[in-house]
Amino acid sequence: MPEKPTILVVDDDQPIVMLMRKLLAEFGFQAVTAISGAEAIQTAHAHPPALVLLDKNMPGMSGAEVAHALRADPALARVPILILSGESMSKKELEEMKADAAVLKPFDVMVLIEQIRRYTGA
Repeated sequence: MPEKPTILVVDDDQPIVMLMRKLLAEFGFQAVTAISGAEAIQTAHAHPPALVLLDKNMPGMSGAEVAHALRADPALARVPILILSGESMSKKELEEMKADAAVLKPFDVMVLIEQIRRYTGA
């Protein structure tokens, strides 16, 4: 049986992290989680993800800083990054963050899963 794609969920809001873990499992993905930018980078090294779901606004290290750090690492540079944000983002903002796409919160579950499948090929 093929291994489930690993999705790294990064959000400082613990209820969202728990919801995403459950939701991803329901759709056949394995979730690893982090509640801070520093933890996200450590987790990405320990469990290389097929995709990163990254909260844009977090205390300490912002989503943009996490995305830049991941892109700067040759082992993680090609991992797709989807930004989760309560505000819409322009293509230019996504490019500046080095993110592949954004999903608006509150998100439509099927739209989110479709995006994840598109970028992971799962």
